[in-house]
Formats: sequence, C-alpha cells, structure tokens
Amino acid sequence: MPAAVLDSIRPSRRNLALSSQDLKIVVVLPQASFAKDREVRSLTEPYEVRCVVLRELPKQLQGVALAICEQHFFAAGTAREAKARGLKVVWSNEMMFPFKGEAEACREGLVDRVLYVSEHQAQALAEVHHGVPSFLVGNYIDPDDYAWRERRNPVFTLGRLSRPDPMKYPLDFPVFYEEFGLPDVRYRVMAWSPEVQKQYRWHRFGPEWELLPANREPALKFLYSLDAFVYPLGHRIQESWGRAVVEALLTGAVPVVPDGHQFDKLLTHGETGFICRAYREWKAVVRELYENYPLRLQLSRQAAQHAREKLCNPEAHRRRWIEALRF
Repeated sequence: MPAAVLDSIRPSRRNLALSSQDLKIVVVLPQASFAKDREVRSLTEPYEVRCVVLRELPKQLQGVALAICEQHFFAAGTAREAKARGLKVVWSNEMMFPFKGEAEACREGLVDRVLYVSEHQAQALAEVHHGVPSFLVGNYIDPDDYAWRERRNPVFTLGRLSRPDPMKYPLDFPVFYEEFGLPDVRYRVMAWSPEVQKQYRWHRFGPEWELLPANREPALKFLYSLDAFVYPLGHRIQESWGRAVVEALLTGAVPVVPDGHQFDKLLTHGETGFICRAYREWKAVVRELYENYPLRLQLSRQAAQHAREKLCNPEAHRRRWIEALRF
C-alpha cells in the first residue's frame, strides 16, 4: 500500500505497532527538533520509521496523510498543504468537540475521510463533518503494555486517572468518595492540578487522600495501586471513548463508572465492572467490592480477559486500520 503520513507532535504508538508491517509509514513532525525527542525516538526506532518535517518531502506525493488529534493540523495549513501535494487526507479528532478550522476544512473538501473512536463521538461531530465519508476504527491500547496483576492492598484503595481538567470531575467529587462510608480506605487521584484544586477549595482533604499531578507516575504503576477504579464524571463533559477505563480493565482495577457516555460498549455491568445511575448504586457497589475480595478478584480477571480479547485485540484492530486507510 502507499505511504501513510502521520502528522503529530508525538506519533501514536498504537498505529505504528499495528500498521508498520502493512504500510510504509513516514512520520511528519511540526519541527525538526522533535526528531531528537526521546519519546518520539522510542516510538519510531523499533519500527524503522522515518521522521521528517513537511518541507523535506517531495512537492508531489502519493498516499495518505493521517492526522490524529493534532489541534493545529487545520489552523497551521498542514491539511491544505497535504492535499495540495496529492495526498488523501484522513482525520481523526478523538475528542467530542472540533478543533479550530476543522469544520471549515470539511466544508472545503480538504478532508477525504474522518475516523471515529465510537458511535457516541460520531453523533457528536456529525454536523461538523457533514458530507465527509467516515469510518469507525474504535481505539486501541496494546494489551502487553497493561498486563493484569492481582492486587490486595493492606488498605483498600480506590481512585481515578484522567487528564487534569476540572470538568472531568463532578462538583461534589471529594464528598462523592467519602460518603461511601468505608471504615478504612485510601483515595488516590491522578491527575490533579491548581485548577482542579481551586474547584474544591471548600473541602478539607484528610490524610487518606493522595492527590497527584498529571504523569507523576506511569499510568500502569498508578493503576496497579488501585483495588477499584471509581470514575464519576462531571456533568459538563462527555467521554468520546474512555481510555482510562480500558486501561483499568486491562490491569484488573475493577471499574465503576457512570451511566451514559458509551461505557456500555466497554464493559458488562456485574461481569467486568459496574455502570451506576443513582448514588445509592455507586455506594452499594463500592461497599461490595470493599467487603468481598473473592468477587473483586473474579471481576478483575474477567475484566482483563474481556479487554484483551474484545476491546484490544491486535489483529482485529490491524484489519480495521488497514481498511480505514485504503482508497
């Protein structure tokens, strides 16, 4: 197949790992200095992928320009330049809102195909991408990066992982956890920020709380520290997919999540986690996980197996991505 060009500050490991054997891939970086970035090198060197800036490529090209969640892809004129050089432009937003210039580029015909991580996201961006052919690729996390591990902390530990956005948290977040009424518990939260802290300046966090900045620990290490992944969300946000939930599933941190979003596509209530509506449901579920270790262990194993076989099956995702980039 013709070359696929990924435009991103830091290329996506999942696409390189899945597609490097089927496609000739060139990673286009916004600045030449990123080629020396340790993270970029660790992602590209194992797959012998070439990194360039756009000016180093020929004026006429054949193949596909794949851009994934690069917020400046349209505003900086990269999409227009890729199209002018003869490439098919494939765009994946991965958010629930459009980036600057995205809607205009779709109306102008600069985008040949859009990719979605979920039907939920496709519905949210339907008007923005009106008339542009689309493909549902889902999302992929390498299951080998998030191996299952049995855990039984001396003190039952629940927590959550997300980006440090105040909207990710419900307005009553600290009380939400504390009102579970567990007699002996630790709360671990990553990612915390001054903006998030300001939102809860009315609350006094006791010694049972550990509030970590973003990326203070590798996600895997953090998830291994949790007995349960309890993930209430703020009313001002909608999840496009649920990466943190899938990471929790893979590692065996039993997820407890809100109704809505599209979590019903990621887990089965009572078998691989829990989907709750009323607060009394959250409280009953968390207390059951606290008191019943055999059940927690069973769900942990089932969650990891489900995520590996159904959500993050490498061969299924590889076929899906090859089809998404075929013209």
